Amino acid sequence: MKEITLKSGAVLKITLSPFAESRALYQAILEELKPLNIGGEKEFSQLFKDLVCTGFSSRKVEFCLETCFKRCTYKGINDKDGLKIDKDSFEKEENRQDYIPVCIEVIKENIMPFLKGLFVEYRQFLALIEKNLPQ
Repeated sequence: MKEITLKSGAVLKITLSPFAESRALYQAILEELKPLNIGGEKEFSQLFKDLVCTGFSSRKVEFCLETCFKRCTYKGINDKDGLKIDKDSFEKEENRQDYIPVCIEVIKENIMPFLKGLFVEYRQFLALIEKNLPQ
């Protein structure tokens, strides 16, 4: 379990979801990001906007994220105890500031294990291409 104190002072505890649930979140995010053009001369602010809007507007990503939330607890700054994250966790106005940071932390915790392997394969793929390019 990973414990994170958010900038608001709230405490988030994340337990890694089972493989199938984490993979579903990873796949949903990839599916939504696939059409985005992240290369070329796009400004960072435009890229950031596209990533945020695409990710947070996706019902599929939201569903998968809510599944991962079931293994996490959130203790808002004025809450007595940390409770499992559910539809009521961010009803209080003071807790709403934590919604996006909570989403991002839960996403990172659940998809980073997949990305580690992906980056290794990507580096090997690039090395293979460089090796086989005509001199």
